[in-house]
Amino acid sequence: MPPTSHHAYLESTGISTVLAEAVAGILRERPADPIEALAERLKAHKHKSPSSSPLDDEEARKDEKPIIEHARAVELAKELYGLTVIPGSLKDLDSYDDRNFYFRATHDRPQLADPADAHAADGGAFHFILKVHNGVESLNSGFIECQNQAMDAVRASGVWCPRALPDVDGRLISFAPSPLAGGTIREHAVRLLPFKPAGLMGGVVATADLLRQVGVATAKVSAALLLFDHPASHRTFIWDLAQTAAVRPLVTHLEPERQQLISAVLDEFESRVLPRASDLRAAVVHGDVNDQNVLVASSPGGGGDEVVGVIDFGDMCRSWLINEIAIAAAYAVIALHYETKDDEKAAAGKPKALSEVAACVAMVSSYASTMKAQGMPLIEAEWVVLPTLIACRIAMSLCIGAYSSAKDPTNEYLKLTLLPGLTALRNLRATPADELMRALRAGA
Repeated sequence: MPPTSHHAYLESTGISTVLAEAVAGILRERPADPIEALAERLKAHKHKSPSSSPLDDEEARKDEKPIIEHARAVELAKELYGLTVIPGSLKDLDSYDDRNFYFRATHDRPQLADPADAHAADGGAFHFILKVHNGVESLNSGFIECQNQAMDAVRASGVWCPRALPDVDGRLISFAPSPLAGGTIREHAVRLLPFKPAGLMGGVVATADLLRQVGVATAKVSAALLLFDHPASHRTFIWDLAQTAAVRPLVTHLEPERQQLISAVLDEFESRVLPRASDLRAAVVHGDVNDQNVLVASSPGGGGDEVVGVIDFGDMCRSWLINEIAIAAAYAVIALHYETKDDEKAAAGKPKALSEVAACVAMVSSYASTMKAQGMPLIEAEWVVLPTLIACRIAMSLCIGAYSSAKDPTNEYLKLTLLPGLTALRNLRATPADELMRALRAGA
């Protein structure tokens, strides 16, 4: 079949225009591929995804995580982006359902350099991330495009985040074949991103000052995305806090004590949040401002750690605006209970961690004041649902984390929040929602 007929043929199968355009682009690069077979796979995916539950989508992401060896990552960096990887510099990074590789490389492409990224390394090499997307997202390049555009909007707001770097043909989304765990070869979307040398918030002590900085950065992200929209952001996604009730089937997989704790949170979501859903403002949200996605660095003046960026836009969706700070606060509370934290604080002679309520107040107060300064103060319904939504995110993390860990037991990243999350949720729920709401509002 000639390449000029790819798009028309694909659309005739009932595949969406977005998928038709994406796959036609792949086939223009790989004209010998079996178009009919690929179209049938896409058609099957089309009939499965829209009618499937958010949980089905989550399971598919685990099943379709690509398998990429280091040598293949080096090849992709060279073939797609013209990069020469420095030997010994490439390493895997933790990832939920994609494959991410950090490396240093040399190149002669000035369009890959931006002073804002400050990613030049010694010897003329640069820091990069090669991201190979899971099979689900690879079939929806529109959502990856959405991430690229959202990152540009956030960068323009003054919050550093990555940007999609063009391949040798000028494309911000490339494609390359890669096997899945079952051996099936799939065309996976690939992006190159600048890497900013910095630490993760999860690796430092979460002081009240640092949490206030995260609140400010989160508010700037909210403001940057408030007027942003993209068709692909309108999606049903298991990690969307508006979908909290969708995790209820997973509760039965937990121990009885945990079932009771999490079921109570889900009940409160249905009684306190859902009746107010129509009053909550909608916006595109980053959806995952957590301690593993906030970059920090030591202040030049020695005044402690400071926030220097936000990464990973893969959980974006259009949902309730208030979800952004609820999610950030939830993970700040979880991070208080990482096993290494007490040892680090004791060794450094620093005080014990903040309480769960104090951590929430520090982050929410700065978020609310920054939103107000930007002409977007929190409304009454958002204040009322916020305490419950913070607990909901922790409950979701526990449920989906346990489920995902069972699907991918060797992935230590999936287990990161399980035990700390349980402790955080127990402690947080000791403060009733109304009492926590009053504390949050008083702090703001």
